[in-house]
Amino acid sequence: MIFPYLKWASPEGGEQNYVLTADEVLIGRKSDANIVLTNPYVSRHHAKLMKREQGYFISDLNSTHGTYVNGERIEKRELRGGDRICLGQDQVELLYFTGEAATTSISCLKEVDDLEKSINQLASILPAEYSDLEKISSILDFQYQWRKTFSAEKTFHHILHSALKISGAERGFILLKQPEGFEYVVGMDGSGRMLSQSDFRTSKTVVSRVATEGEAVFMSEGIAGEFGQQESILAMHLVAVACLPLQWISAQSDTLEVEGILYLDSTKTMHVLSGLDQKILNKLALEAANVFEKLEAIKSSEERKRLEQELAMAQETQKSLLPHSLPQFENFYIHAFNQPTRYVGGDFYDFLQPNNGDWIGVLADVSGKGIAASLLSSLLQGALHMQCRSGAEPEEALNRVNQFLCEKTAAEKFATLFLFALNTEGSGRFINAGHNPAYLFREG
Repeated sequence: MIFPYLKWASPEGGEQNYVLTADEVLIGRKSDANIVLTNPYVSRHHAKLMKREQGYFISDLNSTHGTYVNGERIEKRELRGGDRICLGQDQVELLYFTGEAATTSISCLKEVDDLEKSINQLASILPAEYSDLEKISSILDFQYQWRKTFSAEKTFHHILHSALKISGAERGFILLKQPEGFEYVVGMDGSGRMLSQSDFRTSKTVVSRVATEGEAVFMSEGIAGEFGQQESILAMHLVAVACLPLQWISAQSDTLEVEGILYLDSTKTMHVLSGLDQKILNKLALEAANVFEKLEAIKSSEERKRLEQELAMAQETQKSLLPHSLPQFENFYIHAFNQPTRYVGGDFYDFLQPNNGDWIGVLADVSGKGIAASLLSSLLQGALHMQCRSGAEPEEALNRVNQFLCEKTAAEKFATLFLFALNTEGSGRFINAGHNPAYLFREG
């Protein structure tokens, strides 16, 4: 049977395919999606494919940057063979095929488009009025496409050096959002010396204000008002503070949020920050945020790649647990096939030959999908092997395995199973433990 499928290019440039068999297929940036796309402009749950009698439909799930089919933004659309699906601001592309041979190479098209985009960006930074951070941002775009090594630490240093030079501050810190709040990442003083975490002290009130409101605070010639009486400011003898939000779309969000802080302070007055200077610092913060967003995208892509490598190894391990050969004896022909929806799954088949010479065949389905289901299926398969090889009758073996699973697994986890025992003369018996009905076809 020929199934429809989706085809797209991975961040590394290779082609990926996803065969469509399920009633619903979720596409998004979050790891629980069936098809995970790490681009920051793809929403966590971006779109969903739904199976109907006439084929698959695609629905946008109120994504921030939209779903497009053949260049038209859609809410819901029936898919036809060869349709081009694009997601988000970067137009992440997937091609839909109904089973016919695909002649379009999406990876080649996307590589050419991405390379052209990156080269155009690099060309656009040649004029002198473009800043170094804009160059870094464009180079990171290029690096993101071609997976070169780039030092995040050097990027942080460049950001701080530029901010300290513009403002005349004595110290500068970059803070990034963590579950517990905004925490130190890197620091530098006005002479370019790196500051360790032991040197890290900031006005928590100023940082909290900027993080909450998303607006920069500039006080270059004295600290007045509510901030002037804060204990941390008085204790550090500060007379100047500048604090700017770094905002981008993180892997955990679909909207622009404050994900970092650029913090500058001084015990002396900083440079008089004119309206132009403040605009320059705000521009610096905006460019820095673009760099951080790209670094996060690169990190997410690398983590996804490592996870896929680990899952591929798990897939090979699970395949090795299936029978390497099928029973062969007169008057019978046995065929078996297993293809998990993801890398690994909870379905398996097996053939066992206990001491009496009969063959026992097993077809099982563990609830759920993915790694959790595969672990439980391996446990079930191992327990069945031990019981059947102990000489226990099939009924007794299944009762023992059932008791074992009840003791070792959570209440919401379960498995269904069909078992048959067959001898070479053609007689046998079967046990159905909540599995789909089996069919027996007779001649005539």
